[in-house]
Amino acid sequence: MGADQSRSVGSDIVVVNEDISPSKTESKESARKIISKVQPLLEHSASFGILASDHAALRQLNPRHMIELFTVYEEHLRQSSVVVAEEQNQLSRNLRETDQTVAQILAVAQKKHDVYGVWSKNIQSSVKETNEQLTAINNILDSLVPLVNNLNELLPVDQRLPSFSQSPS
Repeated sequence: MGADQSRSVGSDIVVVNEDISPSKTESKESARKIISKVQPLLEHSASFGILASDHAALRQLNPRHMIELFTVYEEHLRQSSVVVAEEQNQLSRNLRETDQTVAQILAVAQKKHDVYGVWSKNIQSSVKETNEQLTAINNILDSLVPLVNNLNELLPVDQRLPSFSQSPS
């Protein structure tokens, strides 16, 4: 069974493979725009339990360092997405292999079921035929026992055999 023959129900997994990112200059320019929006948020979110001297340190954050930080973080996310994509591909391959194995096992089980069904029908017909033959033999014996007993009574007493009976003694 080929990989293209079986399509499993659960194979609709979306895989993120390719990195579509702007150029370095575009990403730095957009990072500068984001930093100007993020810096006041950092100051306000960090104001809980922070001294005034720390506010000054937040204001002195160098956008270039923040861009480098964001670039490193972006690279980390890109590498993580590559790892996730590889794991998704591996899972997808494993699912396809499992589906193929299950399909093969099911096909073998179905063939065995069919063969055993034929054997069962053959045995059943043989048992029925044997039962009919035994019933016919029993009927013949039932009719012969009285005839043998009648013949036995016609014999002289010293040559008679014990009387016959179909029932077990």
